[in-house]
Amino acid sequence: MIPPEYPGLAALVHRTRHEPVAVETLPGDVGRRRYLRLVLPDDRTVLGVVYPREETDSRLRWNAARAALRETLRVPMLIADDQLGNQLVEDLGRGDIARLLSGQPEQRPVWLERAGEGAALLAETPDPNVNPAFDASFFRRELDLAREAVFDLWLRTPLSVSQRQAHDSWADALAREISAHPRVLCHRDFHGNNLFPVGAEVGAIDFQDLRSGPDAYDLASLLWERTTLDWMTPELAEEVQERFVRRRGIEPNGFRRRFDRVLLQRAWKVCGTFARAVAQGRGEIYRRYLPGEIGLVGRLLRGDGPDRAFREIYDAFLAPLSQAGPLLS
Repeated sequence: MIPPEYPGLAALVHRTRHEPVAVETLPGDVGRRRYLRLVLPDDRTVLGVVYPREETDSRLRWNAARAALRETLRVPMLIADDQLGNQLVEDLGRGDIARLLSGQPEQRPVWLERAGEGAALLAETPDPNVNPAFDASFFRRELDLAREAVFDLWLRTPLSVSQRQAHDSWADALAREISAHPRVLCHRDFHGNNLFPVGAEVGAIDFQDLRSGPDAYDLASLLWERTTLDWMTPELAEEVQERFVRRRGIEPNGFRRRFDRVLLQRAWKVCGTFARAVAQGRGEIYRRYLPGEIGLVGRLLRGDGPDRAFREIYDAFLAPLSQAGPLLS
């Protein structure tokens, strides 16, 4: 049943007696890991995960992060690991929270509240030091990669020297600003495609990049990324933020300001991730998300100084490609 290009996974499946009656190859993400859903004779399912050699570090970090999180969040059980790049892990289900919230509007307040509670629990968890903490240079590098991916690779319109300087001044200022925010433990990609309804709990996957970072980071990812841009409203987002700050005892006005600045960095970084995948032919699904993410960057570029300089570049190149969507304020 296992495709022949995955002989190591086939051996692990046979050795652990998880012989499937059906196998479904799942869509890949922007990385190089591959996922297969194995349907077992008793109708249970497990996931087979294949890490290429260059992703060995990612597998080890996933294992370490899972061990650190399992007492705090609902995370998949590790069933087997051959230490050669093949794993069997618990299948949290076929439908992620992004699909649930998109298809069942009446469930949005309930599941966003539960996901926000998960973000708060994670924020209160000690950093297990699986990865280095976010710092200004890390954020700055992400912004530079976004510039390259969007303008050079996707649009094939590199910025001029003066435009590049304007972008870089903006990126420097924003990276320094958000790196000084209060620190908590962050999932790193806490959005609806990585969250699953498991009974009344929210289960999380793809947490190998777990690290210390700005206190608004995960909530920004949850509320304004990918599919949520189709239907999120400021009122609904505000309700989730209010519960988050109450739970954590945070001063709300300061948190809202930090939230918007972190969201701006995250949105431009995500534009780069999606643009690079589309330009390289590795992720056509992300083409659908790009207009909304670009529009989000435009709505958040409302400051003076460096923000204003990058805004001029945005208006010239990106505003025509954006999707307006709901306003943030």
